[in-house]
Amino acid sequence: MAAQLKYSYTTPKGAPGEKFDISFDEVVTRMNQEAEDGVLKFGMAAQTGDVPGVGIKIPVTGATANDIEGIVVRAANTERDMQGRVIVRSGASVGVLRRGKVWGRIASDAQPVYGHTAYVVTDGDESGSFTSASAAASVYIKCASTESGAKEVVTDDTASPTSDQIKLSAVTPVQNGYAPEVGDYVVYVVSKQIHGATLDAGFRFGNAADMENGVAVIEIR
Repeated sequence: MAAQLKYSYTTPKGAPGEKFDISFDEVVTRMNQEAEDGVLKFGMAAQTGDVPGVGIKIPVTGATANDIEGIVVRAANTERDMQGRVIVRSGASVGVLRRGKVWGRIASDAQPVYGHTAYVVTDGDESGSFTSASAAASVYIKCASTESGAKEVVTDDTASPTSDQIKLSAVTPVQNGYAPEVGDYVVYVVSKQIHGATLDAGFRFGNAADMENGVAVIEIR
């Protein structure tokens, strides 16, 4: 008969919105007021909705620290759709962590450091995620050689790179999960910023991160 021989107060890896450990936490119930299914996601910061204390929505430009309710907590009974995706339905009741530790979604440029501020992204495709950047940010991403603005990555000892080339050491910052290599084509997404100015709503990065899956522990003290 098999027996569990190892126990821990924390989870080694977590899904977005999962509680990190068994420390004290405070969770309140709110309604997802986003009009479309799947816009609000587990593990993202939530902004007060049209009716304070009732609804929540994803953070938007102009939000203040007082507008942020907390972090959307994963519900284990949420059904997957036909593509295997976990979708938070419009109008669904969701838990919002007001105090405690949870696995939060991180932006493409985030570099989590324990105890440092986890800023809330309030615009763009990654709105509601957390980042270490206090201002607007762009990153290098890998792309096809035919894409507008693409540059070929060349070795650092290349004497005179052309306008369509960039030295390997100069490819920074990069999107999380991307390791530049010579021969790659990359583009600096200046026209497609990951996010604009971010918001300090009192969140801090915890002591664990899973960069491969885009999550890190967020603490609300």
